[in-house]
Amino acid sequence: WQATVRNESSVMYNMDANRLKGVFLALLATSCWASFYIVSRYFFGTDDCRLDPLWSSFLRYMCASGVFLLCIAVMGKGGGLLRALRMDWKNLLLMGLIGVAGESTLLFYSMKYTTAARSNLLTNISPVVTAIMSYFVTREAFGAKRIAGMLLGFAGMCGIFFLRGGDNFSELDASSFTGDAMAILAGICWSAYTVWGKRLVDEYGGLVAAGGSFLFGTAAMVPILLLGGAHVTLTVSARGWLMILYLGIVSNALANACWYAALK
Repeated sequence: WQATVRNESSVMYNMDANRLKGVFLALLATSCWASFYIVSRYFFGTDDCRLDPLWSSFLRYMCASGVFLLCIAVMGKGGGLLRALRMDWKNLLLMGLIGVAGESTLLFYSMKYTTAARSNLLTNISPVVTAIMSYFVTREAFGAKRIAGMLLGFAGMCGIFFLRGGDNFSELDASSFTGDAMAILAGICWSAYTVWGKRLVDEYGGLVAAGGSFLFGTAAMVPILLLGGAHVTLTVSARGWLMILYLGIVSNALANACWYAALK
């Protein structure tokens, strides 16, 4: 009986420790993403010769992909990545299209038309959408607290959406509605990325799942660059390269690695 109690206590302790670890990693990922809005607004809101958003996104994804490949190699997970690319390339491609190329590009364009604060807040529709998607995809149960939180979050989203504020950085002919809608779509893309990637995280680990999705997301940006008529140039100021490196390493690679590690 005492051995059983000790075993149960040990299991409960490990569950609490793992949950605490997951919450910490999720908060770390959120902090990295939060800096994305400020850094992006500063760069794209003040430079007269600012980089094309599509081209800068491609450079960020290349940087993040390089960081993921380096970490995977150092940690000896290259075999897992090759297996994931061979067995689940369709799922990784879908994740790259939706959660990397789609979500981040929508975020960048949203901040041409709305404030960084509004863009940040409106993308937080993702917890509500994630909960709904999880119910249908992974059959996660709805509790009373989750339903109450979803309703409260949705009410806050509506309040933000309809109570508009000014933005000194927005273009004079820009539409706040357009930027807000893009931010909401970015949040929905992120929800799909999170739910769809859960199985891959369980099977291959967060690092491999995130790294594979960024490889495909980077490749997916090539036709987007061509179709969008992006201005491709390597003539970038030192400040511009520093910000691209920061966004690629911190707001993309570190944030996504922490997020998928938290999902585990």
